[in-house]
Amino acid sequence: MAGESEFISINPTLNREVFKLGGKSLLECYQCGSCTAVCPLSEEMDVSFRRAIRYTQLGVEEKILGDISPWSCNLHGDCTDSCPRGASPSEILAAIRRYQSNKYDWTGLAKWWNDSSFGAKFLAYFAIFAVSLLVYFGFYWQKILQLASTGKLVMISELLIPVVAVFIVALAILLPSGYRAYKFMIKDKKKEVGLGKTLKLIANFFIRLETEAMGVPHKRERILEHVLILIGLGLFILLAIIYVLAIPFPVFHRFFEFKILSRALIYIASLSLLVGVGSPLTKRLTAGEKTHWYYKKFTTSTDWMSLVTLFPVALMALLVFVFYDLSMILYAYIAFALLLSFLIPFLLLEFAFGKHTHWLYKVIAYYVGARAGYFRGD
Repeated sequence: MAGESEFISINPTLNREVFKLGGKSLLECYQCGSCTAVCPLSEEMDVSFRRAIRYTQLGVEEKILGDISPWSCNLHGDCTDSCPRGASPSEILAAIRRYQSNKYDWTGLAKWWNDSSFGAKFLAYFAIFAVSLLVYFGFYWQKILQLASTGKLVMISELLIPVVAVFIVALAILLPSGYRAYKFMIKDKKKEVGLGKTLKLIANFFIRLETEAMGVPHKRERILEHVLILIGLGLFILLAIIYVLAIPFPVFHRFFEFKILSRALIYIASLSLLVGVGSPLTKRLTAGEKTHWYYKKFTTSTDWMSLVTLFPVALMALLVFVFYDLSMILYAYIAFALLLSFLIPFLLLEFAFGKHTHWLYKVIAYYVGARAGYFRGD
C-alpha cells in the first residue's frame, strides 16, 4: 500500500566481516560512482557496483545477498585504476563475494574456510591429503602393484571409489548452496526474458566484453589464464565422465582406443590447467615492481589456496601419462594414486567451500540477471 514503510534489518558486523575477508578499503569509498562509470560491464549490463558497496557500508545484508553486481565483476580492474580515493573496488567486490558465499553455504563451513588463515587452511588440506595417502599407499598398495605388473593402464574402478564418494558428498554440499544463492538472487526480480534469449544474451555478453578486454595486455593475460583453467577443467570433467561410464558400460572404453585423440585431449587438458594455474601462482610468488597490481592485491589465503590445491592435481594428471608413454608403468600408477590423493582434499574443501564455488554462483548470477532483463543488446 502507498505510504507503507519498508523495514530493513541491519547487520552491524557486516562491515567488519567484509573487511576481514579482504575488503580493507571499504570505508574509503565515498560513493562518487566512478567505478560504475568506467567499468565496461556497465555498458552491457544494468549493474551498480557503487550500490553494492553502499549496502555493505550500511550493513544491509538482505540487499547484499540478493545483489548480482559483485558476481558480474570480471576483475578487469578499470575501477581500481581510476578510483580518486585510491580505494580498490575490485578487492571490495571480491570480499563481498566471499561474504555472499559464506551466507549461501548451508553448512556454515564456507565461513570457517574463508575466515581462516592460510596456515589453518593448509593444515586441514594436508590432513585430508595424508589420510588419502594412507588409503592409496596402504589399503590399495598391493592392488597398485598387481595392476602395474600387467604393463598397462587398465580400468581401476576400485581406486576411484573414495574419489567418487567424496565428489558425491561435495555435490551434496554445493548444489543446495547454489539453490540458496538462486533464491536470494531471484527474490523481487521478475522473469522478463525467455530461456532461449537468456542463453543468447549471456553468450553475446561474454563475447563482446572479453573481446574488447583482449585488446589490453594486462587484461589479456588474466583472461587467457582463466580460459586455460576452464579448458583444462572442462576437458578433465569430460574425460572423467567417459572414464567412469566405461566401467559399467564398456562401449565407452572404445573412446580410449583412439589413442591419438584421447592422448591429445589428456595432454591438452593437463598442460592448459598447469599453465593456467602455474602462471598466476608464479606471478604472485615473484611479484616485483613491473608485476600488475592484480597479482599483488589478490593474495588472501582464499586466493592462494585456490591455486595451491589445483596445481598438484594438474601436475599429477600430466605425469600419469608421461610415465605411461615412457613405459614406466609403476610410476604411472603411483602418479595416479597421488592424483587421486590430491583430488580428494581439493573436492572436499576448495570445490565445496572455496573460491572454486564462484564458478557456480557466477553462472547463477548471470542467469538471473539475463532473465530479469539486466543485460543490454540482443
